Amino acid sequence: MKRRRIAIIGAGFSGAAVAAQLLKQRGRLAPQVVLIERGRRFGPGLAYGALERGHLLNVRASNMSAFPDQPEDFARWLSRRQRGEQASSFAPRPRYGAYLEDVLDRAASRGWGRLQRVHGQAIACRQVETGWRIDLERSEALAVDAIVLAMGNGASVTPPVFEAGGVPVLDAWDPQAVRRAPRGGDVLMIGVGLTMIDIALTLARDTRMGVIYALSRRGLLPRAHLNDPAPASPAALALPSELSEALHIFRREVRLIAERGEPWQYAVDRLRSRTPDLWRRLTLAQQSRFLRHLRPWWDVHRHRCAPEIAARVADLQAAGRLRILSGEIVSAKRGAHGIELQHRQRGSLARHRMEVHRIINCTGSSQDAASSANPLLKQLLSDGLARPHACGLGLDTDGEGRVLAASGQPHASMVTLGPLTQGAFWESTAVPEIRVRAALLAALLAGAP
Repeated sequence: MKRRRIAIIGAGFSGAAVAAQLLKQRGRLAPQVVLIERGRRFGPGLAYGALERGHLLNVRASNMSAFPDQPEDFARWLSRRQRGEQASSFAPRPRYGAYLEDVLDRAASRGWGRLQRVHGQAIACRQVETGWRIDLERSEALAVDAIVLAMGNGASVTPPVFEAGGVPVLDAWDPQAVRRAPRGGDVLMIGVGLTMIDIALTLARDTRMGVIYALSRRGLLPRAHLNDPAPASPAALALPSELSEALHIFRREVRLIAERGEPWQYAVDRLRSRTPDLWRRLTLAQQSRFLRHLRPWWDVHRHRCAPEIAARVADLQAAGRLRILSGEIVSAKRGAHGIELQHRQRGSLARHRMEVHRIINCTGSSQDAASSANPLLKQLLSDGLARPHACGLGLDTDGEGRVLAASGQPHASMVTLGPLTQGAFWESTAVPEIRVRAALLAALLAGAP
């Protein structure tokens, strides 16, 4: 029987996790895995690649294994390389990138399948009689039996007010550009999430740096993890499908938790295992309401930072070096000594003049597949091989991660996971969820004809 050839487009965490699971398949099920990555390294991706040691993971090591059936894998790997108790620690992000490279190396050397690493940019996937043909930007096309889209986060979108004013904006996900920018003076960061925190801590090490302003519509900073790693109650929180009623019950649960003297983090953690199911039970109108009104609050309570990072942020705020703003920038232009801005505080019509030397976009990735500049996504959508999720979050899939064509029919041999499935599952961007999805997709592809 011919060995199946499965291509994985994208070699960040999602792609590495699927590859490692596929390589564990035994006997005739063991495929040849072709891992395609446009970057320099296979495994770390943008999230765990060119970062500084001071940038920490936002999840404890005990929950960062690449394998759902080997939950201690990362903590043990970490313990072999540094002293002390590692399971409850928030490890440096570059260290996790090295772990993912090792995961691939171990899978390739011990697995039953074969791994081929291909450096390149996939620009098109087209169906052929025997499966799929993948066109690469500067290499020969590849013929494969199945495709996994593991392309990770999309590019961030620059707010139009800066483009209209001809004002340059640096991308936080381009660390080389941020490092090359001139030092000194004040800086404005657009976005107040975890990406902003990483960049702010880096900038604050420079003694020439002025005030670091961070702006978002609501000015909500990510909350902190507990110092005590004790887990929440294992009982999942049951909620009804109607959004308003679910919110009412959840708030009541938070109050009860507070009355028992327990931290609010327990309420959010009790939702985690059920979030994809709850999300899929919402109607499209309810999902849209959640995104408009509740998402900012969900994000800061669900995607938390390490306690030590939160303490450093608080110190910067207390010293006046980091100032969090809410509202919007209504005008921007180049000035004689920098960039002149007009800021309008949330809930106010008054404008305040600001002048900064640099602007850094920390708004995070855009998951709107319909407006993506990625050539592969554009081709899949234009050819009707995929369709965007109706909420504007990635691609539309069925309940198992198969990509839906424009007709609504799922592809048996094209699947996706990670950020591209946020519209389908919502909880799909963190390691604990992606690794489970990776194992399920590997089993699905192994059993496909």
